[in-house]
Amino acid sequence: MVVRNPLICLGILLMFFVGCKSPAKSTGTNTKTSSSAINLSSLESDILAEVNRHRKSIGLYALQANSVIGSEAALHSQHMASKQVPFGHDGFEGRISRINKRLGGITSSAENVAYGKMTAREVVQGWLKSPPHKKNMEGKYNLTGIGVSRNSQGIIYYTQIFSQKS
Repeated sequence: MVVRNPLICLGILLMFFVGCKSPAKSTGTNTKTSSSAINLSSLESDILAEVNRHRKSIGLYALQANSVIGSEAALHSQHMASKQVPFGHDGFEGRISRINKRLGGITSSAENVAYGKMTAREVVQGWLKSPPHKKNMEGKYNLTGIGVSRNSQGIIYYTQIFSQKS
């Protein structure tokens, strides 16, 4: 679903995954995956590789990682992990506004979030099983940023922001 008003964010909770989309984003936790075995910095690049592998498999161009967008995604994951904001899309419009102020020319954006003890592949496969998240991943975007953060119980929070810069 495309939301045409930049102040409206569609948040859909499907188990532990939420997707949000705005112009200007069945799987639970995997208890078999040890949180200590997951390297957070490589997890972000692995998620990007999985998303781009999927996009290429259906004839779409690869998303380019952007550090400005990645910083916003990382901050949102940190805030969710530390319970400063609830799991979901609180503050989405602010994230996109800050990204647009720094990059300019952002015409549309979307966001997927998830949490749990999952590998990059499990996160992306979970998003692909959810039509709103899949639509975000397959959208007309050229930039992305991914941020992950672990809370004190070892649960990982994942945020991927998608943006189209003209």
